[in-house]
Amino acid sequence: MQVVILAGGKGRRVFPLSVDKPKPMFKVIGKPLIQHVIENLKEAGLSEFVVVIGHNGEQIRDFLKNGAWLDVNIQYAFQEKELGMADALKSAEDLVEDYFFVVNADDIYESRLLESMEKAFKESGTEAVLAYKPVEETWKYGIVDVKDGRVVRLIEKPPRGEEPTNFAVIGAYILAKKILDYYKRLPVSDHQYEDAIQAFIEDGNPVRGVFYDGFFATYKYPWDLFTLTEYLMDRKITCPSYGEDVLISERACLEGNVWLGDGTRVFEGACIRGPCYVGRNCVVGNNSLIWNYSSIGDNCVIGYSSEIKHSIIGDYCWFHSNYIGDSIISDNCSFGAGTVTANFRFDESTIKLNIDGEIVDSGRMKLGVIMADNCKTGINSCIIPGVRVGPHSIIGPNVTLDQDLEPNTIIFVDKKSYIKKENTITVTTEVKEKLREKLLKYK
Repeated sequence: MQVVILAGGKGRRVFPLSVDKPKPMFKVIGKPLIQHVIENLKEAGLSEFVVVIGHNGEQIRDFLKNGAWLDVNIQYAFQEKELGMADALKSAEDLVEDYFFVVNADDIYESRLLESMEKAFKESGTEAVLAYKPVEETWKYGIVDVKDGRVVRLIEKPPRGEEPTNFAVIGAYILAKKILDYYKRLPVSDHQYEDAIQAFIEDGNPVRGVFYDGFFATYKYPWDLFTLTEYLMDRKITCPSYGEDVLISERACLEGNVWLGDGTRVFEGACIRGPCYVGRNCVVGNNSLIWNYSSIGDNCVIGYSSEIKHSIIGDYCWFHSNYIGDSIISDNCSFGAGTVTANFRFDESTIKLNIDGEIVDSGRMKLGVIMADNCKTGINSCIIPGVRVGPHSIIGPNVTLDQDLEPNTIIFVDKKSYIKKENTITVTTEVKEKLREKLLKYK
């Protein structure tokens, strides 16, 4: 069966990571998300794709090409304006067959979901198939009411207490081409896609529901990348794996499931505790530590005494004596010595961000910086938890950044705030000698 992959959105909620690149092109464990999605679809026996592109879509087309290198066939449709899922489907109208899958380019689930949906479609003679799973926060999702396997109602984000069930629709559908006529009848809105499916149901078209209890996650907010990375790493890095021309010092420590790409060097005193992914041609310097589901791209330098903990790092990034915790850092970023990404609030509460004028709770007690491409920090700078840094921006030396930084911005400390006066403090060796003598007593 043919698959329509929706990849045309601007990704406003994942700002700043989508300013210069489409959401599905963000890489985790060495591959863009859209490649992980296509490989997942292939596992389910699917190979004919229509990819709907929009914002910076040429990057997707230039990467995937016609799909031959992935042993699939890919055609492209272009969504001129970001008008939602319904409009994206309409842009592919001339390319789709009578029945087709619809999936998002940055949703990850088990391939068995697609297999069970196709089986239900073939066996039930239905006009559409939706997948659903139970959720707690029903007001955040499209909710379905299912009777004897048939979907009788679909409501987009019902008010609390008014939901008919706790079954949320998963972003995978089998649809009939004739449903496009329903989209054309409805005004453009954030819920046009769901409203059209409901109208389709109300007209008596049979719609099948398939229950799914496996893994499902979507890249809706930046921190969703952590969940996706952990799942993909557990699934694809199941044993230690070292590429060609890898050099590991005898005095380095590698534990657990660690992936090292071709040409990577690991120097004395370095420690990598899996599961972790380190890409090609990287340098892992002396006394550095990489651990806790960290994914590091190609051509990176993890310099002396740096710690990378539970973070996702792009290509061509450089670190030196840094702490990078629970952070997402895109390509070509450089961190001055002593830069720290704070990831834990003093009040130990979850970290909240202002996204499109709305305060959104990440639900995470630990969240570091979210940094886009081509950024740089000066020595001894500090970035407060949950701060976002736009592409092509610089954080100067000694800056404590406690608010988001717009793209193409430089921020420095105002030197007028320094106080300069005569020194009245005498530096002697007496205290140092006393402390040194105490240390010499330890065996």
